[in-house]
Amino acid sequence: MRPGVRELTQRFYYQRPCWVDGTSQFAALIHKRLSRDARILDLGAGRGKAGPVNFRGEAGVVVGVDPDWGLSENSSVDRHVLGLAQKLPFRAAAFDLVFSDWVVEHLPDPAGAITEVFRVLKPGGSLVFRTGNLFHYSYAIAAVTPHWFHRLVANWVRGVVDDGDDPHPTYYRMNTEASVRRSLEQAGFAEEELLMVEAEPSYLMFSVPTFLLGLAYERLVNRAAFLSGFRACIFGCFRKPE
Repeated sequence: MRPGVRELTQRFYYQRPCWVDGTSQFAALIHKRLSRDARILDLGAGRGKAGPVNFRGEAGVVVGVDPDWGLSENSSVDRHVLGLAQKLPFRAAAFDLVFSDWVVEHLPDPAGAITEVFRVLKPGGSLVFRTGNLFHYSYAIAAVTPHWFHRLVANWVRGVVDDGDDPHPTYYRMNTEASVRRSLEQAGFAEEELLMVEAEPSYLMFSVPTFLLGLAYERLVNRAAFLSGFRACIFGCFRKPE
């Protein structure tokens, strides 16, 4: 991150007493539904990331499932299981909570995955997920550009926002408020919370001018409620009825 951008990020975000970054907001939604003896499934756990989305030691057991054996490097889960979201290798009603962070957009069959999540959740259990909103500029561009372009951009930005992984293919088949509600309700879930969140402009932190454009966009969509549908992230909290 360039020094000028770093200074502006501190000034306009991390030094503001009321500011909470998007990852911490997402983690807080999971914490609200967490108990000490809960069995949790991290769906699409991957290699894991540093930060607040780590519940190992705060619940009974955290199981990570992913189709890539890079999962074995994930230290935020107690158990590592290879598997696909649309064919989970677990018995019915095995978990109290399932969470998924930046995975929905990568699912070629989100309806099948949701059906499987419903099956492995206990009655009364919750699904909490974070994904991108297709009506946000960053995901709208991503949806109409090829995967090789995503890799090119990721490699270029790697020194600015380094997540350590190459981008996975994206499909964006459940990435609007309407499609999320429709898909989850069809699977039998009841809505608890559906939040549209615009956090710091992470994708525009490669220069001061682009950062300032992102800042202006963030302020606009967060202040105007009627523009909430253009915020970057969808945070979904849905419950399997008793």
